[in-house]
Amino acid sequence: MRHPDILSREGSVLLIADVQKKCIKPIYKKEAMINNIKTLVSFAGMIGLPVVLTELAPAKFGGTIEEIRKLVPRLEPIKRSRYSAFGNEDLTLRFEAMNTTTLIVAGMEAHISICQTVLDAITRGFKVHVILNATSARKKVNWKAAIEKMRAAGAVITTMEMLMHEIVGRVDDPQYDKIVELSRREYDL
Repeated sequence: MRHPDILSREGSVLLIADVQKKCIKPIYKKEAMINNIKTLVSFAGMIGLPVVLTELAPAKFGGTIEEIRKLVPRLEPIKRSRYSAFGNEDLTLRFEAMNTTTLIVAGMEAHISICQTVLDAITRGFKVHVILNATSARKKVNWKAAIEKMRAAGAVITTMEMLMHEIVGRVDDPQYDKIVELSRREYDL
């Protein structure tokens, strides 16, 4: 029997929230966050983990940055005007259609959209893992406060490499060597 905080592929979805063109410039350690999200998208594709993109008011903040968008060109982002990604009922419907039980969350800004989305997800009964080095905010203090608040509310705070090895779970997995290679791309925030 495994501990319930250890991630598994089954029932999990990678949610990438609001990494948008007009908001990215002032983000704390944005290069590290972007590179880690790109690596997560590659990992998700390698193991068949579903990915969901969200965008907050894209007419105002632009769409998802091209670096991420080109990795999932056929994926239509869920657009909304509320900070929480659950502000658009399409998100809930998509998760239901995929039998989602666990959200793996990355994106920005940690203290606004990410935090509200995570708290709403927990309220809706989802298990939530927030990827520490794939989330950020304009200011480090806001990022840190959001991480503390989400942890206190019941979210599991993890890193890109931790989640990769938890999901794979064994060294005799046929893709283990590729996953180790991907995990070496991890950047610190």
